Amino acid sequence: MRPTPHRSPSLSTFLSVALALSLGLSAAAALGGCGSDPKPPPPVVKAPAAPAATAEAATAGVESEIGGMNEEAMVRAFNALGPSIQACVEAGSGRVKPLGGHVTFALRVMKDGAVRWVYLKESTLGDRATEKCLLDEVKAKQWPKPVGGEGLAEKSFDLDPRAAPLTLDEDRTKKSIALVRKEALKCRKGVRGTFLATAYIRTNGQVLAAGVAPPSAKGEDAADCIADVIRRVKFVSPGNKIAKLSFELP
Repeated sequence: MRPTPHRSPSLSTFLSVALALSLGLSAAAALGGCGSDPKPPPPVVKAPAAPAATAEAATAGVESEIGGMNEEAMVRAFNALGPSIQACVEAGSGRVKPLGGHVTFALRVMKDGAVRWVYLKESTLGDRATEKCLLDEVKAKQWPKPVGGEGLAEKSFDLDPRAAPLTLDEDRTKKSIALVRKEALKCRKGVRGTFLATAYIRTNGQVLAAGVAPPSAKGEDAADCIADVIRRVKFVSPGNKIAKLSFELP
């Protein structure tokens, strides 16, 4: 099971501290990134068979070499993205007051600094419109150029909601979840892996908003489709307050 929503530092605190400290860079070829001490460029090597990286490379028909990323430059790049991220979240909070959760970006940066692909490896945000706003901001940004090939990076952050929702137990919604899983099969179109869905349920059982984290970049379109499916399904009433529910679609 993927992690359920949890409370964590506010966006402003995270963007000023966590963005600078928790940048997680992953490289399938384990090349050393550029540090503060000048070093000669690392050699270009073939990446080992890492499922996510090689699958995307094969799909796009591009070279499989994965290079290193300059960690300090990436920290600065994500810091610069902070105001845009905040704008997306504030816009989403206007529609969904209890909007909040955990998000992890996974992106591949081309040699010229443009984004080849990006997707939400993890998300319990629960609003697809906000998720897509965040993805668009990452896609539009020019990133630090990798060294020795294309670069892979991951970045996680947490957002506290304006008003905490109730937590709806999955056991109470088995029938609705089963219906979502059945209808979601039509959305996959060959995409394998587990999707994580999160939804906000109104007091009458109607879905206020839904978000989906796909298993790979190839699942972004499927995630849009699955979010639409969830919004059409009615759930049990959570009571007199909006509730939040996360569940997997294997």
